Amino acid sequence: MPSQSSGRCPVDEGQTSAETPLVAGQFDGDHVLVPLLTREVPVLTDQLKVATTLARVTGASLTVINPFPAPEQTEVYRHEVTDSEDASLLDWVFEQTDESLPQVESDFLYARDVVRGVLQAVRRRDVDTLLVPSSSGTSRFRKRMTEQLATHADADVIVVNGQAGFSKAASILLPIASGPHSGLAADVATSIAADYDAWIDILHVIDEEASDHQRERAETLVEDIYHRIARPETTATWVLEAPDTAEAIIDQSRYYGLSVIGAPTKSRLRRFIFGSTNATVRADADSVVLSARNNSDISETR
Repeated sequence: MPSQSSGRCPVDEGQTSAETPLVAGQFDGDHVLVPLLTREVPVLTDQLKVATTLARVTGASLTVINPFPAPEQTEVYRHEVTDSEDASLLDWVFEQTDESLPQVESDFLYARDVVRGVLQAVRRRDVDTLLVPSSSGTSRFRKRMTEQLATHADADVIVVNGQAGFSKAASILLPIASGPHSGLAADVATSIAADYDAWIDILHVIDEEASDHQRERAETLVEDIYHRIARPETTATWVLEAPDTAEAIIDQSRYYGLSVIGAPTKSRLRRFIFGSTNATVRADADSVVLSARNNSDISETR
């Protein structure tokens, strides 16, 4: 594990141009939306725990929707409860939420296409943050839904991995990369750490043969994140030399209750969220993993 030091930190997935800030994006919305895309209780539990934590810290309202395909003749939006099992699911959701939250709502979403229905709900309900379950280890259908929602939602997206066990983590691993998603990932980690009084280790992985310029850039990046978090008594930084980014993060994740990672830039989106580094970390990490994608300030996938 890293020691408390000044200016050291994680993973450089993809380079940004000289005009692109090293740290961008922020978590400052006031409406969190949780679509129930699975009936797996452990996955739902982690989704709801993360959502309620973020809503509690920021004072945001929380909406949970239970979406499922509707027949062709059915209106896209309606509010009649027609299935007792689905009604019971929403009752169970309410039991999992925090009574101290300023506002919690639940609703049914009948849509001919679940993905389109959720995307429309994001726009119509003025949602700032969409929180969805991971696609790893699940059906191809849910993997496709998660991918489409994360890519096209008009809101920031947080993907919760399918490894159940999110709890009051004493420490958080923040593997950080430069680019438009770095600030959002850092803010999400900071919000959770503030709520749980947790330690944050900022990790940036560089190649063992990195140039002097890359090393200087890494130091600048971790310093920026360190000052952004602004919790010097409970934050440490670390630049780690390793031949494989994913393996390095997975190896370190065993020491933490939670890891928060940001999406890469542009063409690496799919590989980061649904393959390669991101999916590998989510599948093999020894802690719950949150993947943060900043959709608010970028238009690269539009």
